[in-house]
Amino acid sequence: MNQFTQQAQQAITAGGGRMTEPRRIILDVIDASHAHLTADEIVARAQKRDGRINPSTVYRTLAFLRARGLIKSRYYDQDSHREVYEPTPNTEHYHFTCTRCGKVIEFESKHVPALRRQLQADFGVEVARACLCLTGLCAACKTK
Repeated sequence: MNQFTQQAQQAITAGGGRMTEPRRIILDVIDASHAHLTADEIVARAQKRDGRINPSTVYRTLAFLRARGLIKSRYYDQDSHREVYEPTPNTEHYHFTCTRCGKVIEFESKHVPALRRQLQADFGVEVARACLCLTGLCAACKTK
């Protein structure tokens, strides 16, 4: 069992909840995925493992995990109306999404801290978190 699953199970039981089999499956689906999944994709994968899992159980579990900071929801671009979920990363990272094939590339940037400092100096703001989504063509699609 990895750190995400352990933290999620502890949060559920500490909040007075029970670690049910559907919740365990939902956590496994999130943990096992190397992709960022929408709620509908999580429902579909969980139902493949147990067809009795209700979509509302998935939505409630996602809301619970997000409220406790165990998962993050993101939109890949400004035109997207579908949130994707991932376990809260240890380091801040950003996303590039190919507009042709849908490939998502996660990356870190040394430039974002400089941008934060610039915003703080220019406008007196305090940046709590950065969310950067870039779109375009990946290397494979660009050459096609």
